[in-house]
Amino acid sequence: AFAWLAATAWLRPLAVPDEGRYVGVAWDMLRTGDWLVPRLDGLPYFHKPPLFYWLTAVALSVSDSSLFAARFAPWVGACLAAGSVFLFARRWFGKEFASWTLLALVTAPLFYFGAQYANLDMLVAGCITATILAFAHAALLEPGAAGRTPALLAAYALCALGVLAKGLIGIVLPGMVLFLWLVWERRWMPMLRLLWWPGIVLFFAIAAPWFIAMQD
Repeated sequence: AFAWLAATAWLRPLAVPDEGRYVGVAWDMLRTGDWLVPRLDGLPYFHKPPLFYWLTAVALSVSDSSLFAARFAPWVGACLAAGSVFLFARRWFGKEFASWTLLALVTAPLFYFGAQYANLDMLVAGCITATILAFAHAALLEPGAAGRTPALLAAYALCALGVLAKGLIGIVLPGMVLFLWLVWERRWMPMLRLLWWPGIVLFFAIAAPWFIAMQD
């Protein structure tokens, strides 16, 4: 599935303005060696947080002329979404259901082409999807069950990456989805148990430093 999502990433040039703009910011980050302040044409560009630019700059450092390197970040987001959907579905609904679910997802045209389009949307979508499913997995497990603590740690870390990918949507959207689902299911105690202080500390440890640094 991961190879399929990258299958045609190198067949067309970067589209303007979006792909050229975002990849250009990453290239400028790599060229100047300044990995903190995103820049477009030499000017600070704080349109969105830097996770997309970091991933793209790392990929470009390996292959600076590769179109796949330029589209590495959305592919990572798509793989994150696809992998988390498959793992969640396999755990709670069985392997056959998970396989068909994965097939439906990766062959959906918008998902497939979004995985190969260099903007921020697929990266944050992958983080949000994985965040929701990690929290949902933790909510469905009983307290003390094996795997619950790693699921919560992953959920808070993924939520922080979503914020670094595209701002507050990375926490607001997963929060809304989970809140409405838990209210609909009347799972009051699991809702409260998801508010876990070590996870909150981990969230701020990952998401906050860049924003604090940019205050200067």
